[in-house]
Amino acid sequence: MTVPTNIRRTIAMAALAATLACAAALAQDASTAASAAAPAEAAAASSSALIATGFVLLGVGAVLAFLELFVPTAGVLAVATAVCLVASVVAFFMHSVTWGFAALVAYAAGAPFAVVFGFKLWSRTPIARRMVLGDAHEPGPDAPAGPTARATACAVKAGDSGVALTALRPVGFARFGGERIEVVADLGMIEPGTEVVVTEAAAGRVAVRARG
Repeated sequence: MTVPTNIRRTIAMAALAATLACAAALAQDASTAASAAAPAEAAAASSSALIATGFVLLGVGAVLAFLELFVPTAGVLAVATAVCLVASVVAFFMHSVTWGFAALVAYAAGAPFAVVFGFKLWSRTPIARRMVLGDAHEPGPDAPAGPTARATACAVKAGDSGVALTALRPVGFARFGGERIEVVADLGMIEPGTEVVVTEAAAGRVAVRARG
């Protein structure tokens, strides 16, 4: 049986139309999927950027806090450090509440250790000596004359006892035997006349604490 030419043409046209319709539908589906995936990818990228921003701000704050120990800025770097840390927490909260609260807990737990470490480090700097000693470098009436007025750390050892000649804030002077030695309080401040005991004597640094 021979199929008329016009029918064959109609069938071919219908098949071609169906093929084109299928291709158009597939293209539409692909476009819809791409459009749906784009916001998700953008959101993921934004979230990652917030986390990175939080850590970068934390690092900048740590660097500024370290510089504050050595550079006299009248507290400008300290304020900048606080701003960086607050901005860091905000960035973590923008990422998620969980990250924000985790950052708050971590900062609160680490702050005391950072303060103690920074205080000890700062007490060894020339700035600290100038700020807290004041006129303590001037020999008192009971200070021996000559080079022994400021003896070195090798003159004492851990466990030796003495008396604070000046307020240790935390740096000052104490008398050990007949020698006047520059010392630093291990913790807090020590008033003049307080009996002290050496806890560390090394590398030109003598650390003491109040006896008792």
